[in-house]
Amino acid sequence: MSKQHRTALLVIDIQDAFLEPTFHIWGPSRSNPDFEVNAASLINSYRHLVAKSESAIHKIIHVRHASKSSTSPLWPAASGFKFQVFATPKEEELVITKNVNSAFIGTNLEEVLKVHFGGAPGTLFIIGLSTDHCVSTSTRMAGNLGVCDAPDGEKGEVVLVGDATAAWAKGVGEEFLDAETLHKAHIQSLQNEFATIRGTEDVRRAWEKWVADS
Repeated sequence: MSKQHRTALLVIDIQDAFLEPTFHIWGPSRSNPDFEVNAASLINSYRHLVAKSESAIHKIIHVRHASKSSTSPLWPAASGFKFQVFATPKEEELVITKNVNSAFIGTNLEEVLKVHFGGAPGTLFIIGLSTDHCVSTSTRMAGNLGVCDAPDGEKGEVVLVGDATAAWAKGVGEEFLDAETLHKAHIQSLQNEFATIRGTEDVRRAWEKWVADS
């Protein structure tokens, strides 16, 4: 993949509702304590890549969840609907609002990506919350819809940055799954069939090399 290869970074649901003290709503504990650091590092690195690009070949897209329930912390009028500070979009960055787990249902995201990739195979990087819900669903649909592929069938690539997402523990009694197990299971289920799994440092170094080579 060269620095001239068109890419997009999809940042999913990094909103205040997922901060404490609302953890108990999602589960008693969360996986990946490095999520915030990794996600912030990637957003900042990708913004640098966008700024250094001579043409608009790299695009950052923020997705936020707007619950249809007025009691949800993700209800549009609730304080939790806001983006977390480190993931707040800049004025020129696209924001897409969804109402279900998939970022592709009820939105124009598929069209946006296909227009951005311009008929050539591209690479979509995905980070955000949460691993087993909106991240997993959106990653699967990105692969199934072929949003990174060229019209002639040449394949692009969906890349899920596995350590830049997180999940909450779920279940009861003997069926209870701790957060790390749940997180890893969903990451592994997406590997190869729906996405390539890469790590924050690997992805960030690639982006920084593109900038250095420009």
